[in-house]
Amino acid sequence: MKIMLDTNVLISALVFGGRAGKLLKRLFESEHELYVSDYVDQEFRAKLEIKWPDKAKQVYELFHIMDFHFCESTEEKIGNLRDAKDIPVLSDALYHKIDMILTGDKDFLEANLDKPLIFSPSMLYDYLEQYE
Repeated sequence: MKIMLDTNVLISALVFGGRAGKLLKRLFESEHELYVSDYVDQEFRAKLEIKWPDKAKQVYELFHIMDFHFCESTEEKIGNLRDAKDIPVLSDALYHKIDMILTGDKDFLEANLDKPLIFSPSMLYDYLEQYE
């Protein structure tokens, strides 16, 4: 399965660890392919530099040596969401035929999209715990 990670999931997993970090480790050990778009990559770096300037460089460098598939963002706006800032993430996922967006963003989780699937880290962690 092709899974695209949103910025908030990267922050949760790589800055705080916890359940999101455990989920990310589990996904790396699986057959799933983890994708990060240029848009999310840039947003992640900017948020690290603003909120955690002392460790931003180390976290960002670690992130870039991990086994993510980095993909180009599309200029095309595909789909409709309540928050316009989320449309680039959805557009990139649809453009690259991503199966699932992993996000903690409430607008995504309440959007009732047919494709791609939308899961929060907790939802996916619980699902994997139940079926693996």
